This record gives sequence, C-alpha cells and structure tokens, in this order.
Amino acid sequence: MEIDNFDIFEKHLTFTDKTDRYIVHILRRPKDCKQISSTWGSNECQRLLRTYYIDSIEYFNRKRDAIKELCTTNRARAYILPQVRNNYECLLNLGEKVLETIRLGNFSAKPEHLLRSAYCEYHKSRSKKWIIDLDSSEMYGWTVDDVLELVRSQLRKIGKSDDEAYLIQTKSGHHIVTTPFNLMEGYEKCPMLYEGEKTFIEKKPCGPGEYEDIRHKRVGWLHKDGMSLLYLNMD
Repeated sequence: MEIDNFDIFEKHLTFTDKTDRYIVHILRRPKDCKQISSTWGSNECQRLLRTYYIDSIEYFNRKRDAIKELCTTNRARAYILPQVRNNYECLLNLGEKVLETIRLGNFSAKPEHLLRSAYCEYHKSRSKKWIIDLDSSEMYGWTVDDVLELVRSQLRKIGKSDDEAYLIQTKSGHHIVTTPFNLMEGYEKCPMLYEGEKTFIEKKPCGPGEYEDIRHKRVGWLHKDGMSLLYLNMD
C-alpha cells in the first residue's frame, strides 16, 4: 500500500514569515516491521529515524524523494505536524531546556531529543490546527463525510471557509485537518469530538425492569496540534 499526501499538504502549508517552520518525522513502528521485530526486539523497531524542519515550500518539495526513500527502505512512515511553529520562539524554548538540563545535572540528555522536544512541545501558533482521527473500525455509526460536513458547518458559523477542513487518507481510515471551531457545540452534535479518554455508560437489560450499567472506555477523535500521515509505502 502506498499513501502519498504530499500534494494535499503542499496546498495548505503557509509561509508568511522567515521564522515559520513545519515539522516532519520519519517513524518506524513495531507493527510495521513484524518480520524483524522477533529478531531485533520491538525497541529496535520503534525508531524516530529523522526529523525535518521545513522552512519553505521549495524545501518541502526538494525533500519529497528523500523522505519517500527513507520510508520505503526502512518500512517507516512520514508524519507532519500541520500546525506551523515559530522558529524564534522554539529556539528560545530550546535554550530554556538546555539551561534546565544543565541545572539539573542531567548530562546524559541527548541534544537531538532536546531539539525535537523544543519544537514539538511548543504549541503556540499563528495558525492553530486540530486533527480528527477517524479509524474505519471505530466510527460509532458516523461516516467520514458526516464528520467532515459537521466540522465544516461549525467553521462556517465562525466565518471560516470549507477549505479550512480537509481530508487526509491514513492506513486505517482518515484524518480531518481543521482550523479550531466551537468544540462544545461540535461535541453536542457528535459525542466523539473530544480529546483524551472518556467512560460511557450503557444501560443493558438484565431482567424484568432491571438494568446493568456497562462501562465503555473510548478515546476521542480529537488531537490538538497532532500529527497526520504524509507518506507510507509498504505491503
């Protein structure tokens, strides 16, 4: 299976300042390399192979072939964080992390980890984006088109266009990448539009006039400042 979302994301990446940055991770996951995980172990298969800091559409397109090759040869996936970062603010964040690491005497800290966390853990943005993760096996009666139209209707209420919510194919379903909207109103219309885990109670008949509470834990579809699939190519 090959999923290539480069063209879709290219249309939605915006660069308005020299400090704008988008993050792309090349990740290898144990479930994608089961043939070697039994020999190497799952820890060896779970790898962040590389991180790109995208500063322009030209650089994004120039790295397409390299990203695709890394994914194909390593049975890995490319993910993008579609919420733009400010390089200046992230570098300040990096400086604070380095000073805190020195102050705590944590000299085993890896520089590349400090760099990635400085960017990925910095959630302020001039253009916030949410990810709605729709797994085909856990739609609870909804369709992808239903959810997309609901999101777009919420965007129209706040003066945004339909184009600010767009669809991305994933290996197990779809992502909707969207500008934020009235989440409370969205949740009232679709109970899966929340972030994190919640417990739902179902009343199950267990006798004449008697009911038993069945508790179900569900993970919400919403991920604020999450990652979305950019590319994969594997069986």
